[in-house]
Amino acid sequence: MYDDQPMCDLLVLVGPDLHDDVARCAAAAGYRVLSVPAGDCRREWLTARAVVADPAAVAELGRIRPPRRDAFVLVATGDPGGDIWRSAIDLGATDAVTLPADENDLVRALTGFRVPRRHPAGVVAVIGAHGGAGASTLAAAVALTGVGLGSPTLLLDLDDVAPGADLLLGIEQRPGLRWQGLSLDGGAVSGAALHRALPRAENDLVVLTSERMPAAGISPEAVTAVIDAGRTNGDLVVLDVPRSDSAVVRAAMSSADLVVLVSTPTVGGCAAARRVHARLIGNTVAVELVVRGPSPGGLRPARVAAAIGVPLLAAYRPDPRLPMRLESGPLRVRPRSPLGRAAWAVHSRVTGGRAA
Repeated sequence: MYDDQPMCDLLVLVGPDLHDDVARCAAAAGYRVLSVPAGDCRREWLTARAVVADPAAVAELGRIRPPRRDAFVLVATGDPGGDIWRSAIDLGATDAVTLPADENDLVRALTGFRVPRRHPAGVVAVIGAHGGAGASTLAAAVALTGVGLGSPTLLLDLDDVAPGADLLLGIEQRPGLRWQGLSLDGGAVSGAALHRALPRAENDLVVLTSERMPAAGISPEAVTAVIDAGRTNGDLVVLDVPRSDSAVVRAAMSSADLVVLVSTPTVGGCAAARRVHARLIGNTVAVELVVRGPSPGGLRPARVAAAIGVPLLAAYRPDPRLPMRLESGPLRVRPRSPLGRAAWAVHSRVTGGRAA
């Protein structure tokens, strides 16, 4: 076991007959075991360092069709059969191991998968507690900060009745795919293809937003597929999430590693943030607060966070000249500005302080 390296997560999708054998191999290779149902493992499928699945799990995965991934091993007590092996290959498997006879082969494969990934990947959802909180501006600032730090970044604007992230970034006239033109091939989409098809704001920042006058809304299936594609491509995925109790918002929340709730330091802002937290976000994902001040009543950011019941990630003062600048040009974020420091704090939190 690699005692000088941190534990990695191994997603284990096997029945009771194989669980002890796989757990023993996982311990020998230095993994922490994640055991969830195969039909409800999308987050772990995308984030775990490696995956081990038995034939029954592969059959279930073939029905829900997650995106292909690497570091995936099919395990069985005997011949899994041609159909199962083909399904496993479609999901990205490169090896099959018979247990318990070939435990050493599984340990060897899992050990090889522990080579660190080249790019950090993370999904952060930014949502305002109320209108005018500054969530869309912060989301765009986080995306710009990401590319400035070398992270390939995908900014997804999920509000199809808002002005649009493309307008905020000054790329509304650039050609490229919008949500309403996205066609899913079997429920999946390629991250590399998205980077080629979407409007580009910066060298490694692409933006997916709605048409100016959309004839249709955004589907949660499309949101899930695009988030999955960005994650597996190694992108930082930034979600600008509307305040609505909808399937699209639920899909965004269930896919995020971190939800950033943005509020102003007012009594009304606190009340709104508590409602958004309880009704739209819930307790299944990490939530942290960004406070955009100052407070007209002297309410400090730490007290706002305590009143809402979430940790304080950052607090910053608004730039009174920003609205005027946005009327004549795209958003620009200076790293040492209050907005820039808040965006850096969010980026650092979701990526663990790493840059690509």
